[in-house]
Amino acid sequence: MLLLSVMLLLWGVPLSSASGRLRRFQLISNKMLINEARNACRSNYTDLVTIYNETENMDLVNILNVSGWIGANSCKWSNGDPATFIKYSGTFNEEKCCGAVNTGGGWGCVNCSETKMYFMCYDKGNGQESDKYWLIRESRNWFEAQLYCREHHTDLVSIRNEMENERVKKAVNGSDSFWIGLQYNYSLDWVDGGHSGYTQNSSSRACFTYFLKQHSLMKKNKDNCSALCYKSSIHVSTDKMSWEEALNYCDTHTDTAGLLIIQSENDQIETDRELERRKISGPVWVGLRQSRLFGFWIWINGLNARNWSNWKEGSPPEHQISLHCGAIEKVDGQYKWCDKDCRKNYTVLCEGK
Repeated sequence: MLLLSVMLLLWGVPLSSASGRLRRFQLISNKMLINEARNACRSNYTDLVTIYNETENMDLVNILNVSGWIGANSCKWSNGDPATFIKYSGTFNEEKCCGAVNTGGGWGCVNCSETKMYFMCYDKGNGQESDKYWLIRESRNWFEAQLYCREHHTDLVSIRNEMENERVKKAVNGSDSFWIGLQYNYSLDWVDGGHSGYTQNSSSRACFTYFLKQHSLMKKNKDNCSALCYKSSIHVSTDKMSWEEALNYCDTHTDTAGLLIIQSENDQIETDRELERRKISGPVWVGLRQSRLFGFWIWINGLNARNWSNWKEGSPPEHQISLHCGAIEKVDGQYKWCDKDCRKNYTVLCEGK
């Protein structure tokens, strides 16, 4: 396992600095299946890449040799988890369809509302092998099945790997086709939780997306492709603390190099994206503080905050009435800078090494 991790790190090479100082693209060039690609990205970087605009797409396409996995996903499980294990390889004919297992153990995707069949629920255990599966021999559409499973069990069954797929097949013992928790939507989700509206049309529909040299997003789920990852340089603390404690935490933590500094609009955009995908509205500490003697705001590296700013009031808080430590919080749907009491305990944003 250690050797594999080292090899993956050697395969990853920087593709572009276009995403900015706080997020870098990485390529793992060996060919792998989608679930292997995501595991490799998460082990060595942050996750499969989320693409936010055409500029980023073109930066990646221009360097990619043939094809590469990205984090776009049209399928998810009923419990909200992304579908990173897929046994279905065809295209979908329905605008919106849901997953079913047929009598031969293969997966299909059929109309969620108009088709009625048996369905499988699960009860969540302490680990994957302790989950319990229940085949309900009542004919219902997918939404009715989902409601039943949520009322009487945990949810419609999720299948996260080959082992679970085999357990599900054994649990039914050759039953007729039955619903599972997989649901396909025409809109794209991103497996890292990123909030991106970027998409492209393609001629086929399936669960996982990779884009080709010809600039188009193509949807497949069983091919072997390279992996396009990204590395975020924003570290989010698990604990809340005062600003002074945050300063020490970011300076001494193994993977960080100081409190987060926002030097440009692009830095702010990347910070917003990271907070959005983590569903954090703030306040969160950053490396911004006011000089009590002179009243101006400076970053911990000595840069004056007047070079680029994003204050919620449009300008820095007045010296005589302001609090003295800088944070970010969501105001009317946008992340803005604000002054906070340095003694308050908030989540911390550090810069990763």
